[in-house]
Amino acid sequence: MTGIRAGDIAKAERILKSVRDEWLDRPGVVAVDLGYKWVKGSMTGKLSIRVHVRDKKPASLLSKEEMFPQEINGIEVDVIEAVYIPQALSDSKLESASGGRDKRYDVVPIGVSIGSRYSTAGTLGTKVIDVTNGDEMILSNWHVLAGRPGARPGLPIWQPGWIDGGTNDENTIAELSRWVLGPYDAAVAKLTGQREVTTKTLEGKSIVDVTEPKLGMRVWKSGRSTGYTEGLIDGIKMRVSIPYGELGIKRIDSVFHIVPRAGAAKTEISMGGDSGAIWVDAESGKAVGLHFAGERANLPEHALANEIIQVTKALNIRFLRQSPPRTLKLPIPRRDLGIDLVNAISTFFRRFLRRR
Repeated sequence: MTGIRAGDIAKAERILKSVRDEWLDRPGVVAVDLGYKWVKGSMTGKLSIRVHVRDKKPASLLSKEEMFPQEINGIEVDVIEAVYIPQALSDSKLESASGGRDKRYDVVPIGVSIGSRYSTAGTLGTKVIDVTNGDEMILSNWHVLAGRPGARPGLPIWQPGWIDGGTNDENTIAELSRWVLGPYDAAVAKLTGQREVTTKTLEGKSIVDVTEPKLGMRVWKSGRSTGYTEGLIDGIKMRVSIPYGELGIKRIDSVFHIVPRAGAAKTEISMGGDSGAIWVDAESGKAVGLHFAGERANLPEHALANEIIQVTKALNIRFLRQSPPRTLKLPIPRRDLGIDLVNAISTFFRRFLRRR
């Protein structure tokens, strides 16, 4: 589902930026994004600015502060009831793993259980490269690889995560390196070399390059709890407030929203333990997002992911086939060119006069 002109999306993005922070500060609002409008539980092809609220009330019960316009500068406004939470914080009620993804692997594929002692278990997103020194690393979320404010570089990362039995040194595959929590939820850990980590999922699909997420894009992911699932991006450019336990509410940016794809084999695309999985463009096979959250108390759960290119920039990493950052070649300043020209002319005339 696309059918929306690029110019209309660009216009809507400008309007979104003008109201996003003010609307997100209103009581009960958890997120604001740009996406398809929903009517009576069905997604339409209409572009709208969407306000995600904890409780959607009848208009007669709304205060003036809770009211939103039906449209703004020609773009419709949609109000959606939803609450989003991280999906691997320290909660013993984590969903069971799918298809053996909670077991220990001698050669570790992506999409399986990992975690630190401070998280239950999440998903190994993929293998990446440290841009600075070329070290091989694994990518997942802050709340999977770190999990609490006291986490420090060097923290052992287990495969599988501790709730799946990975609780000692022989299960260590990496050590926490660096992370970001707000405006993204992401972290990387340097591989120890004790076990090989591949760039293929259990389904045999490689994740080695990146691209931008687009509205209407068909995507898939390989996660610890839901396994292989397919979805569709119905919202982009989201800013969302997410609860992180003792750290309070964090605003996460550069987020897109994924819903189950019509006709796909599974409708559940997001469960506890999927955090850290990589969302991939079904057409190009390139990564578009890092899964970090899902809806609470809603079936099927919808999913949230950070734009993967923003994550790679923040963590100074690249995917195996992703082009490294370009080194900017500065032009020679005009002032220097002028000086060189004057010197060359002076030298010519001095030599000419000597010969005479």
